[in-house]
Amino acid sequence: MNVLRATAVAALIAVPLALGGTHAIAVSDAARQAGTAAAIHVVSHKRESPRVTQYLVSTPSLGMSSKTPLRIDVILPTGYAAHPDRHYPVLYALPGTDSTADQWVDQTDTLAATKGLALIVVSVDGGYNTDGGGWYTNWVDQHTRLGTADWETFHTREVVPWVDSHFRTLRSRDERAIVGISQGGFGSLSYAARHPDLFGAAAAFSGAVDVYQNPVCEAGASALISAIVATDGVEPLAAFGDPVTDAANWRAHDPGSNVTKLHKTKVDLYVSDGVPAPSDLTDPADAAAGAGLEAVMHLSNECFKEAADAAGLHFGWHEYAVGLHTEPYMNRDLLDYLPRLMRFFAAHRPGPFSKQRVGATT
Repeated sequence: MNVLRATAVAALIAVPLALGGTHAIAVSDAARQAGTAAAIHVVSHKRESPRVTQYLVSTPSLGMSSKTPLRIDVILPTGYAAHPDRHYPVLYALPGTDSTADQWVDQTDTLAATKGLALIVVSVDGGYNTDGGGWYTNWVDQHTRLGTADWETFHTREVVPWVDSHFRTLRSRDERAIVGISQGGFGSLSYAARHPDLFGAAAAFSGAVDVYQNPVCEAGASALISAIVATDGVEPLAAFGDPVTDAANWRAHDPGSNVTKLHKTKVDLYVSDGVPAPSDLTDPADAAAGAGLEAVMHLSNECFKEAADAAGLHFGWHEYAVGLHTEPYMNRDLLDYLPRLMRFFAAHRPGPFSKQRVGATT
């Protein structure tokens, strides 16, 4: 299944759509900074498996969530209930365009890949159902049909403290990581740069990690983002505003423009050249779409890499020749990334084991 699906393919073709105007209404920074764990209301929850519980939640930070509750999927380590004194590092996982939190449970092998790891994984929606997505920002236009759209507040100022208050987590930045697929890869690096107190490690799997810093990447990214936002039935520039008149806002959220804020963060980028494997060619149209989208993401990663290299940022660069913009290749990235992440957590775990430190699971 293509991560960005047909909507994003259409977005690449329909670039002129992105050039439409928007009646943006700014919201004060103070209002956007509000938000705590208490803002999250659990509408319902369901245990999907012994390790996975899905929570449906609403929050005033996202107007539509009262009508369309958002998913938070929590994957607990093996042996979590049997060891009530153990606390664990957390990996936050962000989905891509047209996907939900369930992408990390149903479409990637996260459950199997984390079996036996001393790790809590939290996957959370980045949009409503399978619409385009919120682009991991507090929208410039707060008066669309979606109502209040403060995705960054929800993820960083509500979900993180909610998880810490409901589960046995380790709560320093070096025991908290964030990863994202595609649009979620933009979110993971943007959040890591904008909230360095929260995340000690950040990774993007075929992510849109430069949407403004490099003029070539900015031109394509602003068109693509606007077209994807338009699939939510709102004005195409509602999320970040106009790339010219709202340049400061675009720059403030763009990972490529903020590489200097990532010097104390473990950063890993995974991307492919977009070459299909023989097994991908059973559906030529699907393979072509996946190859095209991965080529776009490859360019975005190259733009980020150029800026990061110039700034002297140390980061993991994991480039493959073969790979499409599809979940099987995100699984490849996940299997490579998890051991690296667990070594990072181990290296930054101070002191001997105590009830506040995580031990091996059984």
